[in-house]
Amino acid sequence: MPDPRGATAQRSRMVNGLVLRADWRSQLPAKVAVRDRVSAWVDHYPTVSEVVGDLRGGEFRKVFWERPRTRAEQLWERRPSQERVRATLIERRVLIAGVAVVALFVTADAQFGAALSDRPLAPGEAQRVAIAYPPQIQQNPQSVRPMLDAIAAGEKRREAAVVAAAARATLERAKAEAAAAASGEWQDWMGERAPVVPGVLTPGSTPSTGGFSLPAKGAFTSGFGSRWGTMHRGIDIAAPIGSPIYAVADGTVIEAGPAQGFGLWVRIRHDDGTISVYGHMYDFFVSQGERVPAGMQIARIGNRGDSTGPHLHFEIVQNNQHVDPQVWLAMHGLRLT
Repeated sequence: MPDPRGATAQRSRMVNGLVLRADWRSQLPAKVAVRDRVSAWVDHYPTVSEVVGDLRGGEFRKVFWERPRTRAEQLWERRPSQERVRATLIERRVLIAGVAVVALFVTADAQFGAALSDRPLAPGEAQRVAIAYPPQIQQNPQSVRPMLDAIAAGEKRREAAVVAAAARATLERAKAEAAAAASGEWQDWMGERAPVVPGVLTPGSTPSTGGFSLPAKGAFTSGFGSRWGTMHRGIDIAAPIGSPIYAVADGTVIEAGPAQGFGLWVRIRHDDGTISVYGHMYDFFVSQGERVPAGMQIARIGNRGDSTGPHLHFEIVQNNQHVDPQVWLAMHGLRLT
């Protein structure tokens, strides 16, 4: 007996992976004419059917005037009452307020659309010219870091140049001192000495080492002690940039170069162990390890570091403790003006 499935398979065929029966065309829905489909749609919506009928009958006034007016009157009669509107506004007040705020911000951000007048303005008259926000705001503001780095690099180069110049000056003085010693004559290799005021000599000092000298000549502007909420560990003597700075007593330079907050400084250890500190200087002429006498010009007043104006910041350190330099100078017969 033949297999009926085999006959069906012979009458079927494969299309894109789908098995189509041999009679697939008979399963398609019957075609409906366009006019029949339009008629069915018009019959489904009575209002459209009426409008089409009126247009076919030439009732244009009824279609474009009477019918819209009738519809408008019906909508007007269905309008909500004042009580209903008031109740809705109260019920939706939060939403309405939010929409109003958003609209306000959108209006404020909108560009000014009014036309600008070309007529000349009268005296005292002003004209508002709106500019959109994007031109007013820099999208990529230039960083000041490269400029600050360049300034810092320049300061380091200048400080290195000051240190090198001081080393050369020290070498020249050493040569001059050796030549003077070889000839048996004393040579003032600094060229100029500040007035030395003899004072009370501390233990260990002898008259042959000289006396003591003021660190600089100028106006006394700030004393030792609390200042601006911090401890000011020295005194300030204001003077024009380039004014001389002197060693207050005989001693040995233990440091000369850049220092945090001081710009450039010089520190001298004196014969009795006292250390004097000179800061904010423009430049200096001595080097570490050099022996300096009292009254020798070691630097010039400047305005470098954390400074508000050209001045000398002068400190005295005894037994690792900062003391009042003004009192220390007074003990050696020196007075600041």
